[in-house]
Amino acid sequence: MPTRDPPQPPSPEEQAVLLERERQARREAAAERVRLENLIMEAPAFIALFRGPQHVYVLSNPRNTEALGHRELLGKPFHEALPGAVFQGFVALLDQVYSTGKPFSAEQMPVKVTHPDGSQSERFVNFIYQPTRDAQGNVDGIASFGFEVTAIVRARQQAEALAAELKRSEERYRAFVTKSTEGIYRVDVCPPIPTTVPVDEQLDLVFRNTHIAECNDAMARMYGFHSATELIGTRLDALLVREDPRNLEYLRGFLQNGYRIEDAESRELAHDGTPKVFLNNLVGIVRDGLLLGAWGTQRDVTEQRHAEEELKRAESNARFLSEASAVLASSLDYEATLRNVARLAVPSLADWCLVDLMQADGSFKRVEAVCTDPEDDALAQEIRCTIVTRDGNPRYPVIQAITEGRPVLLADLSPQEIALNEAHAKQLAATRIRSLISAPLVARGRTLGVLTFSMSHSGRRYTPAELTVLGELARRAALSVENARLYREAQDAIRLRDEFLSIASHELKTPLTPLSLKLQMLMREVRRQPDSPLRHAVEDYIAVGSRQVKKLSELVSDLLDVSRIVGGRLRLELEEVELGALVREVVARYEPEAVRVGSKLVLKAAPEAVTGRWDRLRLEQVITNLVDNAIKYGAGKPFHVTLEADQHRAVLRVKDEGIGIAPEHLKRIFDRFERAVSERHYGGLGLGLYITRTIVEAMRGTIQVESAPGQGALFTVSLPRRTSETPPGPPAV
Repeated sequence: MPTRDPPQPPSPEEQAVLLERERQARREAAAERVRLENLIMEAPAFIALFRGPQHVYVLSNPRNTEALGHRELLGKPFHEALPGAVFQGFVALLDQVYSTGKPFSAEQMPVKVTHPDGSQSERFVNFIYQPTRDAQGNVDGIASFGFEVTAIVRARQQAEALAAELKRSEERYRAFVTKSTEGIYRVDVCPPIPTTVPVDEQLDLVFRNTHIAECNDAMARMYGFHSATELIGTRLDALLVREDPRNLEYLRGFLQNGYRIEDAESRELAHDGTPKVFLNNLVGIVRDGLLLGAWGTQRDVTEQRHAEEELKRAESNARFLSEASAVLASSLDYEATLRNVARLAVPSLADWCLVDLMQADGSFKRVEAVCTDPEDDALAQEIRCTIVTRDGNPRYPVIQAITEGRPVLLADLSPQEIALNEAHAKQLAATRIRSLISAPLVARGRTLGVLTFSMSHSGRRYTPAELTVLGELARRAALSVENARLYREAQDAIRLRDEFLSIASHELKTPLTPLSLKLQMLMREVRRQPDSPLRHAVEDYIAVGSRQVKKLSELVSDLLDVSRIVGGRLRLELEEVELGALVREVVARYEPEAVRVGSKLVLKAAPEAVTGRWDRLRLEQVITNLVDNAIKYGAGKPFHVTLEADQHRAVLRVKDEGIGIAPEHLKRIFDRFERAVSERHYGGLGLGLYITRTIVEAMRGTIQVESAPGQGALFTVSLPRRTSETPPGPPAV
């Protein structure tokens, strides 16, 4: 046999190719391992690998580690890594798989996991324990694959619970139908109505072809029956008022909304003819294009609707009274105000409204007649001219209300019976009057007039409820009329008082001037006789008299100033004034008085000139009033006068440490004739601060006070250094 040549060793080039192929295979194998590891690590399952009979963790993917509470697992035997698993039987299962080599699987296995913080949670898992083998085929470990099915188990448990609850609900429903206070019923339509016919035709057939097939006792009682058997078989048109458009709307809505409707109201009649209001839910039984009947529930809301109507009426009446009160408070011209109230009442509470007011001589004047229909305006003008006298028909509601002093209600009336005369009867007939309320305007026991409200073409009739509302309106109107009358009387009294003060001030001023001159002459005469033994006594008398004359003169001047202010005759003579010099002059004038009462007067004024355009005499009057008050109420204690200024304003402060002012008096001490102390202990008319405020505000300035009882008072006057040439008018009084 021929011998074969021995194989030739691969050439270097072939060896290089083989080596590269081996390297490529190893790289691919490594890449496959990486992909497998990534697959295991990223898989949405619980994956773990155990080695040896102790089941030592050699792999746990993130999902598994997270499920076990992020414990340190790798390198630890299963029973050490998860001690609680021993009691749940998992170690025994692993031993079984390892010893038999047979896989184990379980579905929806409950697993309790103890977390590192000691808390526990329960999960449900589908898992497989699969034995792994070495190259010789011997079991060397176990692979664990698990899938969480907690959500599925919980959903099944919930479904089972719901099914049980549904069964219980059905049992409760059957009991509810029997015991329910709501009506539950089924109606049959015989013969059935094709759903293809027009809605209006279906509506007519529903009334004619529908009857009660079954119902509970509660529904029967809603109609005045004792049991359901008495109501079953009754046709729908015997219960439902066909003429009521709301019932047509209810059934039309049922037909047009796919043969179902919710919370629809129906107006029906009970067994004895009593009107009822029901709230219905209705679901039709439709098969093969035919309306066979319907299931429904109904609730009796009659009383509720009556209460709601009463509430709406009460709210409407409250709004009306509120609006009327606003109208009544809007003006002191009560005739115009009552006319507006009459227009407000029509048409919400009346078709006609008349206003009669009593005059000073006891007669009545009709000041308004308002109607709803513009076509009756000429008739309203005629009625407005009607004269009402006390000696007229006593059955005429206006006279009756005046006589009895209370509102009069005529729910139904005959014009002929209540008319004042034939002409008046024709007027009443022309208004088509049906119902009437006359409410007297009574205040402080005096009848001031009458408001008359009537219904005509609207067909409404008055009830005791409207009598209460309109009686309250008349009461408020009477108070408004009385307040306006009192206000007019008060204004007249104030005007007379101001006229008296003006006249009295001038009359008092006249003798004061010669009296002051006589006292000055007497003082000069006394001083010419220095050796007279009576000199000192006479000088003291003259000083006291001079002070009293000065005080009386100041009071008279205040009264004259008030007269000028109220009459709008206060005028400013503006000029350049150096305020610092003026303050020093007034303070120097009061130093002897301060010494006399034991007070120390402290002046702090800016060294530079504080000039501005002001009325010098009036500004001096302001400073004098404030300093005089400080001495009067702070006697025996120091007081301070401070003057400051900037480019635009000058600020004068006068502070005493006297009795102070209570907080409740601070707002009114600048008003006319207002005082914060008793005039028994402190003289004056309460005009000084009023005049001061008026002068300051006339020069576009402000005055404020800060005080507390026992802590003195601080008055601050702020004046612009350039005042407008036009002074403001008199302040509100």
